[in-house]
Amino acid sequence: MRYPTGHKISEEVYQAIRFITKVGVMSRTTWYELFGSGSLRWKQKQLQRLIELEIFKSHPCTHIDDVMIIGELGKKLVEEKKWSSVPSVSAQYIEHDEIVARGIWKLEQQGICRRWLTDKEIKQSGTKNFQLNTKDISSKFPDIVFQLNRLEDLDVVAVEYEKTVKSNWRYNKAIKAYSDSLEFDRVLYIVESKAIEQSVKRAMRFIGNSNLNRKIYFIQGEDWKQNPVTALGGTMKKVE
Repeated sequence: MRYPTGHKISEEVYQAIRFITKVGVMSRTTWYELFGSGSLRWKQKQLQRLIELEIFKSHPCTHIDDVMIIGELGKKLVEEKKWSSVPSVSAQYIEHDEIVARGIWKLEQQGICRRWLTDKEIKQSGTKNFQLNTKDISSKFPDIVFQLNRLEDLDVVAVEYEKTVKSNWRYNKAIKAYSDSLEFDRVLYIVESKAIEQSVKRAMRFIGNSNLNRKIYFIQGEDWKQNPVTALGGTMKKVE
């Protein structure tokens, strides 16, 4: 498919659409960081043109600025590629979901991550794979599951991004669910403070599964946002 002008649609645009199909949204920051080319001014013009062409459109929440979802022409491109697409993300989850996904995207571009699924993709598929048993009614999945591309094999990694400190009960329940699961080779906690890391480690001691504890590792949120490749590499060296 081409633009109405007849010009070929670039691979970067297709990849931006793919990002939205997996995450539900794309902020201007993500466009600038991952998909736009040239100077900041040129990236702004590119994005504005894509909005005018209805490849992207503004998020339906009127009080949210600078966040895009897929427009009408974008939907046709999704159909052309035969991609599935998750619903748009509500306002309170946009920053959370994008921070995790931007990092995973960079890992994929470097060949470190072979395949990844957001929790919304897993839920939408209807599969029970990767579901965590939390002993309550709601379904719980990791924020993202990805395949870590190692020399000898592929590790399945569950990712949890913790932006704020939760109760001990919540962390105990999460660690117990991972303790009961046999689907993950590693569990990565991206934490925004040392206090959160200590809370998770307290839950690890409380549950007391030494085999699981060896699979859990931590990355500080700022390190993840700045360079997930080096952040993950440094963490892996500590646990190998």
